[in-house]
Amino acid sequence: MLKLAFRGVLRYKKRTIITAFAISIAILFSIVMQSLLTGIQYDSNKNLIWNDTSTAKVYAPNYFKDRKYLPIDKLISIDKSKDLENILIQNNFSNYTKEFVENAQIMFYEDPFPTSGYLDVILKAIDSSNQKAYNFNDAKIKGDWINSKKEGVVIGSKLATDIKANIGYYLTIQTKGKGGFIQAFDIPIIGIISTGDPVVDSNTIFFDLKIIDDYLELEGSVSSYAISYSMNIAKINKLTKENTLKLNQIVSSINLEAYSWQEIADEILALQSADSGFTYIVLFFTFVISIVGISNTMLMSISERKNEIAMLKTLGYTNKYIRSLFTLEGTIIGLFGVVVGSIFGTLSSFYYQIKGIDMSYWLKNTDSIGYRINAIVHAFVNPNQILKIAILGLLVSIFAAYIAVRRTGKGEIAHLFRKL
Repeated sequence: MLKLAFRGVLRYKKRTIITAFAISIAILFSIVMQSLLTGIQYDSNKNLIWNDTSTAKVYAPNYFKDRKYLPIDKLISIDKSKDLENILIQNNFSNYTKEFVENAQIMFYEDPFPTSGYLDVILKAIDSSNQKAYNFNDAKIKGDWINSKKEGVVIGSKLATDIKANIGYYLTIQTKGKGGFIQAFDIPIIGIISTGDPVVDSNTIFFDLKIIDDYLELEGSVSSYAISYSMNIAKINKLTKENTLKLNQIVSSINLEAYSWQEIADEILALQSADSGFTYIVLFFTFVISIVGISNTMLMSISERKNEIAMLKTLGYTNKYIRSLFTLEGTIIGLFGVVVGSIFGTLSSFYYQIKGIDMSYWLKNTDSIGYRINAIVHAFVNPNQILKIAILGLLVSIFAAYIAVRRTGKGEIAHLFRKL
């Protein structure tokens, strides 16, 4: 049967090549699109975890539900901080960073700035002596990074570009202190940081926690403790659920709450889920191409080989055998297209993983497209995803071939010959 099937496939070479080519394009497109989406999600989550949420955070009661507003009246006190740090170390959660985060407004004036103006930003103050929960050490920094011995602010690179700021320029910062009072102060820019996260680079200013504590009279209070389970993004998903459950259990003993990065960034992850669903819809319509191509090829082949079908019936071959023969032909065409498409799709994905795709045109007028990605987007090659797409493509080809030939061979032999 296999030999006959190959002969049938090779009998109409142009038609076979065109059908297999259409299938291979569908497979290639599916693999590249899935790899790019995975890469975008990977880079976005990496930027989010390394620069903003870490892998989990510990808050005072009721802070989490109002976290979007950065409430100043729900802080972790200095006494609670001491208790928290003790139990974190005792339970092997030593990679933590305490932080204070608040809405702020920066004001800048002509000379040295080209023009005067103001912008709303996020003020993020962290303990620079223990910042293990974040990955700021790997960021590109012009000037100095925050430290408790040098008074100053570090601003994001995109923010610096927007307001044309440079090292040594002074900003006026206005924000809320503990108790809700408004505080304004002038402070020099000591550094400009480029994290690769467009949200952080465009609207975040950084302080050392000790320095901001004096300005805002925090008395040692902080907004949260950022906890890192690992800097390896591939390992984080495996560690998060179990570790956050354990973390929540130990901090609840001192009336605090712990939340994973997925819970903190639920809106971003919801967007990713929606995009993944859209991807499957696109994949469905992509595979429709395979169904149409295989079905059309098999129907034409059957129509042109009625005499062969009648002869096979005369020689005693069953309807099941004839249907299986034509289904096998369709499967061979589909397999050829899937193999070629998978090879070129994988090679293309590797290329985009190394070189990336420049999306600066799409991002030039916005800080984000819902994902926290830089201008250069890299694909992420996942062998499991490629295998799933290839298997799905082959199954679709088999299904399309079977549907096309399911009625082939039916009828009496004499009736078949009368149609010739």
